[in-house]
Amino acid sequence: MAEPNQKERSAFRGVGVAAALAAQLVIAIVVGYAIGHWLDGKLHTAPWLTIIGVLMGIVAGFVGLFQLSRVLSP
Repeated sequence: MAEPNQKERSAFRGVGVAAALAAQLVIAIVVGYAIGHWLDGKLHTAPWLTIIGVLMGIVAGFVGLFQLSRVLSP
């Protein structure tokens, strides 16, 4: 198989960066939800800690997204 040219490498890099950014955001939200849901079950405060966990996950996801995009920008 032939080695990809510069244009193909650039396209693959773009897809990889987009996937990394999306994964960063989704994982942070899922972790925030999971922790909030678990704490709601333990402390019987449903749905407040789940909501707070999701909001914290969204904030953490966007902070991580901006940091990763700053590192990966040319």
